[in-house]
Amino acid sequence: MSLVADLQNQVGDNLRAVATYEEAEWTLRYEREDIKSKPRIFEKIHEELILEGMGTEYLENVFQVGQLNCTMHSFEEAMCFHFVRGSMRGVFVSIEPETMGPLEGFVNICKESELDPGF
Repeated sequence: MSLVADLQNQVGDNLRAVATYEEAEWTLRYEREDIKSKPRIFEKIHEELILEGMGTEYLENVFQVGQLNCTMHSFEEAMCFHFVRGSMRGVFVSIEPETMGPLEGFVNICKESELDPGF
C-alpha cells in the first residue's frame, strides 16, 4: 500500500493532507476536498519544514533520547506532523484534531491550565 492509503485506513476521513518534500520541491500527495478551498500556503510551509529539518540533529543532541521521529504542531483546526527523512527531505501530514483522541485531551489540559508556581 501507499502512505496515503495506509493513513486513510488508519484515520479515514480525518486525513486532511499529505505531502512530501525535498529541498527545492514540494509534492502534494493527498488533499481532502474541503481543504482545497483554503488559501494556498504550501511555499511557506515548505520553507518552515526545511528550516525545522535543519535543526533535527541539534534537537537530538540537546534532548539525548534518540533519533527524532517527528514534530507535531497542534492547531485549533488541525494536527500537523513533520517527519524528517534525511537532509532536506521529509513528509508532512495533517489530520483532524479529534483523531488524536486521548492526546487531544492531553494537549487541551496543558493548553488550558494556568501556570501555578505550586503545581
